[in-house]
Amino acid sequence: MKKQLLQRLAGLIVFLCLAAGSMPARAESFAEIKAGYDYDHSIPLNIEIKDTKDFPSYTKIHFFYDSLNGGRVPAILMMPKAKVKPMGADKATVPGAYPVVFFMHFHVADKSLADVFSTWPGYGIAVMAIDGIFRGEREEKGKDILMPDPFVSAKHIRMQVMDILRGFDVLAGWKGIDPGRIGYFGISMGAMTGSVATTLDTRVKAIDLADGGADYSLVFDNSDYGSLMEIKKFMVDNNMTKDQFMTVFNAVDPATFVPNIGDRPVLLQNGKTDTTISVPAMNKLHELVPATQKKIIWYDSGHILPVDRMVYDSLKWFRKYL
Repeated sequence: MKKQLLQRLAGLIVFLCLAAGSMPARAESFAEIKAGYDYDHSIPLNIEIKDTKDFPSYTKIHFFYDSLNGGRVPAILMMPKAKVKPMGADKATVPGAYPVVFFMHFHVADKSLADVFSTWPGYGIAVMAIDGIFRGEREEKGKDILMPDPFVSAKHIRMQVMDILRGFDVLAGWKGIDPGRIGYFGISMGAMTGSVATTLDTRVKAIDLADGGADYSLVFDNSDYGSLMEIKKFMVDNNMTKDQFMTVFNAVDPATFVPNIGDRPVLLQNGKTDTTISVPAMNKLHELVPATQKKIIWYDSGHILPVDRMVYDSLKWFRKYL
């Protein structure tokens, strides 16, 4: 108990240093970094349903829950109607309950992107999505998950991870959802933050990371993404080195987490000519994922994957493993 408490305190120090714009000289262990994400899962979510809309095979529920970062997280849940048989009923851990996939959008999108999965409830699988930090209903002028100051960016990325973890808490207690069959699908920033969140939370049984990568040093060296260019400029203007950048991002880097993701099924979908996350970072993620049930799909595309193919391949994945 004492050892666990010390690890949690050490992890919290890491993130307090992030907020303050400084880091301890000693590299933190994975156990210490992981402890920095620990929280009390019994903290009330205070779920509030704002409205519902009926569609032929599902009900779209628009709701909010409490963020541990302060404020409320806007979310939607596409819940299959009772007339639709739950997908993979033979795999159910709760008879009659539906498996669900938590979806996290890419950087400049919002939860409305989940509409591309609107056919899934007809197959008997629910879909939940949230607005990421400062996106959709959470928009704040001049603020973004990625800001020029790398300390602020890393802090915001961690905030999104925490909101995703709380989203898993929502699903674990939602009536009609099978808590033993939760999946995760993240695209780009949603894959990066999802790599961290799914490593931390083993309630997620099947994972799909599209446009994801690992090792921010590879992203730093190979990406031409505008927001990263702004970070690089900030670093030059403030005499920051690449090593300092990597120290700041270590506690949110998929490379720190995915070697500990365990033996859960992981699908990896990427574009052959991606220059946003970058192919070297994508290959690094593929290399680090230890799952025996691991499938890699390369599309003839850049960062924007062919939507129809991506949605079809991901549905096949979740139908197999959820």
